[in-house]
Amino acid sequence: MIAADSGGTHTRVACFGLDGELLAEATGPGGARFHNADAAQNTAEATARCLAAGGLDARNAVHLAAGLSNISRRGSNQGDGDNSWAVDYFVLPGLDCPRTIVNDAVTAHRGALLSRPGVVVIAGTGSMILAIDEGDTEVESGQFEHYAGAARHLVFEAMQLILTGAGTDADAELVAAVLDFWGAEDIDGLRAAVLALGTEDPKTVRHRYGRLAPAVTAAADTSPLADRAIRDLAGKTARGIRLLSPLIAGAQVPVALCGSLAETAAFRSRLADALAEAPATAAVLVPTALDAVRGAALVAYRQLGIEVEPSMIERLRATSR
Repeated sequence: MIAADSGGTHTRVACFGLDGELLAEATGPGGARFHNADAAQNTAEATARCLAAGGLDARNAVHLAAGLSNISRRGSNQGDGDNSWAVDYFVLPGLDCPRTIVNDAVTAHRGALLSRPGVVVIAGTGSMILAIDEGDTEVESGQFEHYAGAARHLVFEAMQLILTGAGTDADAELVAAVLDFWGAEDIDGLRAAVLALGTEDPKTVRHRYGRLAPAVTAAADTSPLADRAIRDLAGKTARGIRLLSPLIAGAQVPVALCGSLAETAAFRSRLADALAEAPATAAVLVPTALDAVRGAALVAYRQLGIEVEPSMIERLRATSR
């Protein structure tokens, strides 16, 4: 069985036995069509490398489950509803098994919460806050016209604060890192560098901004400006969680975090602070159980009618990153 997670930064593919045993895995460049010009090719090549790494024949695959960025979800007002482009993502000789293609937030949710009801926050190259309830109904915060943001949005906030003169002496190290990243000597140079991006490919620009996010999260405890930027994004994220948590039955609503930004200690702690503020919410942050690739594996097992026993979860967890 083949499981894949194709996001804006990386494409990860793994082949598993029907008992949860990892047979092979491979990683390649991003496969999000709005972030990567060669998204379909990247995904197909990562899948081919995975099969080759395990000495596996594509003709023997019994199911393929994949989470792809920008797949329009059922019942959602987000996206255009046309997922026909996804057929190009797994064009490989001999690979003609049944396949289940869902939004990558769904596979992240299935892995993070082990297919249980709750909310997952995705914040990396892309972002989404998604709830799945007891009846498998999927609702994202965007359906309430809400959007929190991803790594690049954190950088947008930090850089806007810098450009408008909000930085202080305590922010000097972060400001210097930002100037160095953009090759600017001073704030005026930074402003010119930002304006010059208007002639570049938008996909490239989004990635460039996103690559600066680790510098902001690293400065969270020393730079008031970084702290302010992260808290702003955490506050927006908390609002999205509050919009969705009433859809999940129970006294507590588990919330898992996935993605390069969401999983940082700086973001997690500030999101916890935001959730603790009024109005009260039943949302509780919980550890992420499995990664999105293994979430895709759970989707495949379900489609195959295979009951996932605790021993299978442990096999999947033992190889999860």
